[in-house]
Amino acid sequence: MLPPRGRPQPNRPKDGIRINQEIKVSQVRLIDPRGAQVGVVDIQRALQMAKDAELDLVEVSPNATPPVCRIIDYGKFRFEQTKKQKAAKAHQQSTGQIKEIKMHFQTATNDYRYRMVQAQEFLAKGFKVKVVVQFKGREISRMEFGHRLIDQAKEDLAPYGDIEELKVEKCFAISVSPRKGGIKKKETQKHETEQSTLHEEKLDKAAGEALNNGASPNSQRGQNA
Repeated sequence: MLPPRGRPQPNRPKDGIRINQEIKVSQVRLIDPRGAQVGVVDIQRALQMAKDAELDLVEVSPNATPPVCRIIDYGKFRFEQTKKQKAAKAHQQSTGQIKEIKMHFQTATNDYRYRMVQAQEFLAKGFKVKVVVQFKGREISRMEFGHRLIDQAKEDLAPYGDIEELKVEKCFAISVSPRKGGIKKKETQKHETEQSTLHEEKLDKAAGEALNNGASPNSQRGQNA
């Protein structure tokens, strides 16, 4: 059973927020339950107003002179504060983190499309994405085929973020940053409609050309670093 309004709550979490009788000042700047400014009032009057409203007097700006207090439901206030803190923490964790998508220059069409979906999901969540097309050993002589793949990735991810080319040894790589203001929806829909068949043909053609130029048949499908 919750304690009566206007009285201390000894078992509540220690969040540094003073409420009700814990507020040890003579006067406060008061905000009523509707969010309207009441002005500077004696603490006893503020406590009585909170009690009459069956709510709590919560100190929201302790460093102000006098401290600012609101008449609100402390439980709901605490819930909203916790929710905001979790959202801020999640945003902080995602900001600056990089998700890497690795492909081989002969990555099969289905594998390529799956990785593009992954990249788009990461960007939608606020992550930065690094797309890398790798080469092994003598494959470095066929870099033109990897160049086609990274160009296709740049085209496919352009509606989802801002693209920057990276200089990486024996690789083609791009960095894609989430675009401020979100995805360009119209551009994305148009892009998906016009390019879905075209880029499959491009990728299959590139893979076929690479195979005809001496690449191992076993590397054609699903090789990824």
